[in-house]
Amino acid sequence: MNKFNFLLNLRKYWQHFVIWMTSGSDLQVWHESDYRGNTSCWHAYDPITGRSVCFGSEEEMRIWIDKCYYR
Repeated sequence: MNKFNFLLNLRKYWQHFVIWMTSGSDLQVWHESDYRGNTSCWHAYDPITGRSVCFGSEEEMRIWIDKCYYR
């Protein structure tokens, strides 16, 4: 693994750690980006139900949130 990939992985794990520490029981939503800053996928985790999902676009994520939490 080269230094650049190591730093990207470290950044990703740090983001997950910060989200975990600050979120409590709130729905957690975040996106992953490639090295150019392009969003590759959207993730959500509900700590109350233990449910997690991944979508290819922000719109798909919003639709899922609306269906599950704002019926």
